[in-house]
Amino acid sequence: MKLYYSLVFIFISFTIINAQVGIGTTNPDSSSILHIESTTQGFLPPRLTGLQRDAIVSPAEGLFIYNLDSNCFQYYNGTSWSLCLGEVATNKLDCNSVSTQGTYILNSALTANEVITIDVLVNTLDTYTFTTNTVNGYSFSASGAFTSLGVNTITLVGSGIPLAAQTDNFTINFVGTGFTCSASVTIFNQPLANCLEYKNNGSNTDGIYTIDPDGIGGSAAYNCYCDMNTDGGGWTLVFYHNVLDGYWANDTEADYYAPNPPGLSSGRYSILSKIDEIKNATKYEFRLHYPNEGKTNWWKQTFDPRSGGSPTRPVNGYQAISIDVSSSYWGGLEQNNASTFLDGAVNHGNWWYAIGTNSAYSGGMPGPGIVVQEVQLYIR
Repeated sequence: MKLYYSLVFIFISFTIINAQVGIGTTNPDSSSILHIESTTQGFLPPRLTGLQRDAIVSPAEGLFIYNLDSNCFQYYNGTSWSLCLGEVATNKLDCNSVSTQGTYILNSALTANEVITIDVLVNTLDTYTFTTNTVNGYSFSASGAFTSLGVNTITLVGSGIPLAAQTDNFTINFVGTGFTCSASVTIFNQPLANCLEYKNNGSNTDGIYTIDPDGIGGSAAYNCYCDMNTDGGGWTLVFYHNVLDGYWANDTEADYYAPNPPGLSSGRYSILSKIDEIKNATKYEFRLHYPNEGKTNWWKQTFDPRSGGSPTRPVNGYQAISIDVSSSYWGGLEQNNASTFLDGAVNHGNWWYAIGTNSAYSGGMPGPGIVVQEVQLYIR
């Protein structure tokens, strides 16, 4: 009986090498040396782990296996094993699986050479390249080798100085397929004290920045609008008024009224109550700007304009830097306590250069000796 089975095995082996064999069919295909048909069973090729596959000595070109580690078919192309064969996954990378913070600690200081690891879910193994963008002069370089299906790690290495909270985008390109997947990393940094500090750290972009004057972080930090280019840049917008948005209800509202987002898109905006924590020196350095008229007064003063009316004109510690208009009793800023919160017609009953007008004046508000519709006040 044992001899009989051996003879059968030898016969089948010899036939496969030298002639057509039809297993499960009486009509083998003329182009195939091995033709297998079945309506109840499948063909099971050799199943190997990656280690077992690599242990094959001098694999023949075209050798075909099923990889148990990668759960896919592979063949030897004469020099190396192919990538996984099979259907192309709709999402080779699950963008929604990106861990946007990685190991980065929220609100910690973010500096050059910061390393953030990003976990992504990989559905198929393939060849990948990375591209990243640059935001406010800060950028990441991305690297990572996807060696197995499931969660893999991308490493992002920072370069430059992040100037504000920002979102940095990166794209993973699947080489030769035209398939890409974009994701992003939200960067939180320890906010600087004011706009001038951001400017001194290299920022040249006007816009909204997060500042933290006391350096504590958390709820003590807030957003403000920074002018990074005019008159040396580094200016924090502390007051804006366009009469098309109406007038101020009272001095309290004119002292602090901060809709979100802050800046010139709102008809009324004020963080005058924060000028003591925003200023960079003993003196207040102000820039009073009238955009429609193209007029600007730039000066310094030691007198706190919120403290009351000035007994002198100009106010105490007044230092002119660049003054476009000095008429109508100009002398810095003082508190008015009448028709406007602050004004620049110092030590006089008039209220030209009004900041915080609570009622209309000739269809607008008192400006630099004329009626205006819009005014901006910056500090640094």
